[in-house]
Amino acid sequence: MLACEVTFERLAGWRVIAEPSALDTVAWAPDATPVRISPDDAFVIGGPAPGLSDPHAIVTPEHGFVGAALTATELDHLATHHIEWSLPATWPALAQGQIAGVPAKLVLHADGSAQLLVATAAHHEMADRIGATPATGGTR
Repeated sequence: MLACEVTFERLAGWRVIAEPSALDTVAWAPDATPVRISPDDAFVIGGPAPGLSDPHAIVTPEHGFVGAALTATELDHLATHHIEWSLPATWPALAQGQIAGVPAKLVLHADGSAQLLVATAAHHEMADRIGATPATGGTR
């Protein structure tokens, strides 16, 4: 169980598949939080659909993730008790792997905090295993 109260919330945004150079140069909206999953794939939390220089880009609504904001203390507890792999040495960074046996992503912020992202379909299992509150209601 986590030492502090962690609550998942449903996330809405955009799945963007495009040439890496297009993702490198896009001007994201101020209310959008891009999570670069791979060189040609991003999950953009919130904001309007981004405009890209890649004419073959795929931009589609994404509702398949829930997220939980973690303080540095909560992240340390999660890493100590539920992660069997090493976090990246430099932050900000994106880390992906099994957390408490569930596939997940950690968006690691420079200040030591993080956002835990989990597939909506698996988040109840994750919440149960780490002692978090599952998402309810609408999306952010």
